[in-house]
Amino acid sequence: MKMNRRAALAGGVAAATVGAGAARAQTPLRLRKGAGGLTAASEDVAAFGEAVRIMKRRSDGLSWTRQTQIHHRSSQHNNGLFLPWHRQQLVHMERIVARLTGHGTFAMPYWDWQEHRFLPEWVCDPDSPLYERNRARGVETLDFAAARWAESSYTARLASDDFATFCGKLPEGAGMVEGYGHNHIHQLIGGAMKHPRTSAQDPMFWLHHSNVDRVWATWHGARGRGLYPADWTALTVTGFVDAEGRPVGELPVGGALETRPLGYDYDRLYPFPVFNVAEAGPPGATRRVPLGGRSWTVRAEAADGSGRMRLALPDEAVARMREADDALMIAGEGMAAYAREAGLEDRSIEIRLTAGGRERSLGSSPTFVHLPEPGEGHAGHRGPYVLPFRFGEEVLNLLAAGDGPAAVTVFAEDLAPELARPEARAAWIELKLTLTETRWA
Repeated sequence: MKMNRRAALAGGVAAATVGAGAARAQTPLRLRKGAGGLTAASEDVAAFGEAVRIMKRRSDGLSWTRQTQIHHRSSQHNNGLFLPWHRQQLVHMERIVARLTGHGTFAMPYWDWQEHRFLPEWVCDPDSPLYERNRARGVETLDFAAARWAESSYTARLASDDFATFCGKLPEGAGMVEGYGHNHIHQLIGGAMKHPRTSAQDPMFWLHHSNVDRVWATWHGARGRGLYPADWTALTVTGFVDAEGRPVGELPVGGALETRPLGYDYDRLYPFPVFNVAEAGPPGATRRVPLGGRSWTVRAEAADGSGRMRLALPDEAVARMREADDALMIAGEGMAAYAREAGLEDRSIEIRLTAGGRERSLGSSPTFVHLPEPGEGHAGHRGPYVLPFRFGEEVLNLLAAGDGPAAVTVFAEDLAPELARPEARAAWIELKLTLTETRWA
């Protein structure tokens, strides 16, 4: 994932009230700052470290273990509540840190892996309370912007994504901001960060999610206002504890769309990618005017016990794309689903378009699978694990290179092959393909 004209990572007006127990605006406004510009002596870094040290000594509602349990038992993943749930957990953690340390303006630093590339030195110091020994080997020197998954162009687009594409779907289905940039950082940091049941015990969890929240704040300012469905904003999130360690009741999603009413802001928003570059058309032409088109929706169920899926593109659509000139607009939006079970952990879902013996990646995402314990009433995590994917005119070169059918293929690569595990169980794949005829004007 690169900035500047390439897809970037990853919310509405806030409700008048945010519900009982919710974090409310404070004076002065807490300002979240980039971790790359901070040192171990910076106020917010020192306060966070002090709070971690204090919380690890406690065994009550303000303990470090309690925050890990909250994320394991109540967090929302792989659905449209991912962003508001994690925003509320961060807000309540900031209030806890402020109370325990007396640093009343504490704001969680954010770590932007694209800009700063390497982990902050102060989380890699074994003598720091922000150090976590259970991380991937060599992560202290890893260039995250050059690591696997970082180069994917199929991720959230802050200038053009609609609500469902960016935020996710209900009851299942990750948004692009969660399924790609978010997931790959969890996998690359490794150790506790790889699984929802343990990830919040690593202080890097909080810095990473502060940046994910910053991505949402950027999209919200550019695209989100007015795009939030009323039935979504009426939903609630829950599971948090307040600054006294007491359980917080259900909080309406509509109260978490703006950062300032929650008492914080960012020193600067996510570096904004440029997508409105003039299209290359005939001399004097500046835009394509839609003339009409056609859509196909196709779906395939996976064979029982198989970890792979194949979805053939409609022959008529493939033929039209092979003869296309620069006036044809292509929009492919799909979802690939796997059974939500332990065998899906430590995998990378690979989605590819194949044609004429060649292939092109349509997405690559390490899994981050929330597995509720037996008997847990976590309705948001009962269905399949669903990853989105998409493509556009960039597939034309692949299709033009050969004849014959074209298909989307999906498999779950095992990131721990030494364990010799059976394949993850694929469920289904679905694609909506829209071809729009245009003329240049």
